[in-house]
Amino acid sequence: MDKLDKKRLRPYQKKAYEYLKDRKKSLALLDNALKKANTNRGALGETWEKFQLLFGVFKDWINGSYKDMPTRSLLMIVLGIVYFVSPIDGIFDYIPFGGLVDDAAVAGFVISQVSVDLDRYKLWKKQGVSDKESNDEELSVRQIK
Repeated sequence: MDKLDKKRLRPYQKKAYEYLKDRKKSLALLDNALKKANTNRGALGETWEKFQLLFGVFKDWINGSYKDMPTRSLLMIVLGIVYFVSPIDGIFDYIPFGGLVDDAAVAGFVISQVSVDLDRYKLWKKQGVSDKESNDEELSVRQIK
């Protein structure tokens, strides 16, 4: 993405800030984004997985379980989600598959901008799963004794 693409995202920046200030509103945004992604899963192809990562970070931020995402990166993620949910973006979503092309480009752009922070999130998520598995194993061992 270049300057033109950043310019295309600018109108969504104010909305993204609003979502960062209101977790209830953020939850509604996430719900809308998940519905749209699931409805268009086949058409999104590999981009569907990219969106799932962005949605995961956003969800873990909303529920307070992940707090290490810098505000700038979180803003970029929310900006990408707002753009994705908007029916009137670079290419209108009612144009078959066409509307998803720019959504995929924006997702790629957002991920490229926050890749280091996403890597930290994935590591945190992986460690959380490992810790949970360890705790489950300890609990199972205790129950056997």
